[in-house]
Amino acid sequence: MKKMPTPIHAILPGALTIAALNFAAVADFTGFSGQDTLRYYATDGTTETTVADAAWAVLDVYANYDVATDHTVSVFNANFVAQGFSLFNQDDITVDGSWKPSYSFDTGGGNSNIDSFITIGGGVGSQAASNLTTADPNLGIANSADIFNSNVGWYLLPPTSEQGDPIDLQVWMGRFVVTGDEARSGAEFEMSAFITYTEGSSTGAEFGNDEVNFIFTPAPGALALLLPGAACARRRRR
Repeated sequence: MKKMPTPIHAILPGALTIAALNFAAVADFTGFSGQDTLRYYATDGTTETTVADAAWAVLDVYANYDVATDHTVSVFNANFVAQGFSLFNQDDITVDGSWKPSYSFDTGGGNSNIDSFITIGGGVGSQAASNLTTADPNLGIANSADIFNSNVGWYLLPPTSEQGDPIDLQVWMGRFVVTGDEARSGAEFEMSAFITYTEGSSTGAEFGNDEVNFIFTPAPGALALLLPGAACARRRRR
C-alpha cells in the first residue's frame, strides 16, 4: 500500500480527498459504526430507560479497523446533516456548549452522559482534562452549531498519543445526543468523513472514508410500532 508521509496539516484539501478515495477500498479502516450503542436516559441524564420514556437519546460513533496496530490520527472533510432536529444536545461546563471533549466534565453543571462531543479515543468526565483531541479550523470555535460547518475535522495533538490506538479494533470518534421527543419523532443524522491513520510503527499517513446514516430509534421495526408511518433511515446504518 502506498504511503504518504506528508503531515496531515500540510496536505491541500483537494489532494487529500483524492488520496482518500484512492485508498478507501484497500485500507485497514473498515468504516464508522454506532447504531448498536444507542441508549436512552431519563431527565436526570443518569437513569437509563426506554425510548418511550426517554428525555435523551445517545449514540456513540466509532471508527473500525481490521488490524489491531492501526492508529487514528485525525478526521477531516467531515460533513453532518441533521433531519428531525436542529442541534445536538450539549451538557458540558461551558455556557453555550462546546464540541471539545476537554469540557465534558461531570462536575460544574456538566453531564458527559448526555453531552455531544468529538473525540479520538480518550475519555470524558473525570478524564476530560487529559483528552488531547483538538478541533481543526473548519470547526470554528467548536460551538454547538459549528458541527454543521462544511468539511469539519478534529485531530490528536500530539498525533502519536495512545488515545488513537484501537480497543477491540475500534476507536471512539464522538458522542451525539438529541432529546427524547426528537428521537421519537424520527431524528437522524448523516455523517460522511475521511480518516487519517498510521499502521503500526509506520509514520506514513493512510486514509479511508465512509458515509453512514444514524437514527435515534432502535430499529425501523421498533420505530414503526412506536410511531406508525414514521420515516426510516434512507442510507446504510451500522
